[in-house]
Amino acid sequence: MRLPLLDERLQKAANMFPACAYGADIGADHGRLSCYLLAHNRCKRMCVSDLSAPSLEKAKRLISMHGMAERADFCVGDGLLVLHEKADAIAVLGMGGKTIATILQQGKDKLQGARLIVSAHTEVPLLRKALVSVGYTIEDEEIAHAGGRFYILINAVPGDGSYSEEELLIGPKLMQQKKEHYIPYLEWRRGVLSCENSDEGKKQLAMIEEALKNAADSQ
Repeated sequence: MRLPLLDERLQKAANMFPACAYGADIGADHGRLSCYLLAHNRCKRMCVSDLSAPSLEKAKRLISMHGMAERADFCVGDGLLVLHEKADAIAVLGMGGKTIATILQQGKDKLQGARLIVSAHTEVPLLRKALVSVGYTIEDEEIAHAGGRFYILINAVPGDGSYSEEELLIGPKLMQQKKEHYIPYLEWRRGVLSCENSDEGKKQLAMIEEALKNAADSQ
């Protein structure tokens, strides 16, 4: 049976996952990422969790359909609190930045040095701050384009991170490496921020404009 196709966002998240004995997909929803990681033996076993029982049932059906249910722990619960053994890598995707920040801070004791693959739909600077607050540093970042919008994927490991306001807004690794979609992403962010009338919005817009100028100058 053919595996479900991953969009660019989920594929880049999967690419960030290290080969490991036990991985976790927190907020798994349809379970496509977990299914891919198990099928490609990126993770020998996985904790597949969601706050919603109906959503988790979708993931369970998909993974069972591909004959891998015995390699998955299906858990209904809140954030990292579902983890009952140490995970080598943990994905938290598809939520708002504030929600993921709360998950990381409330479940800090459950991290135990796991690699984190996180992606927020909103408030990405807040998510970067939260990573620093739980003792993590950003090792890599990617931009994905899926469903007509851009997403930032962050790969973080334990360490001391310290970032400028501009790095928190745009991304330290993105600013350094100017990866795929970098300029289109900044142009999209500029369009979003151009509707902001607050002082903070104007400040962020100025930083985006400066980053765009620097990216154009380096080409």
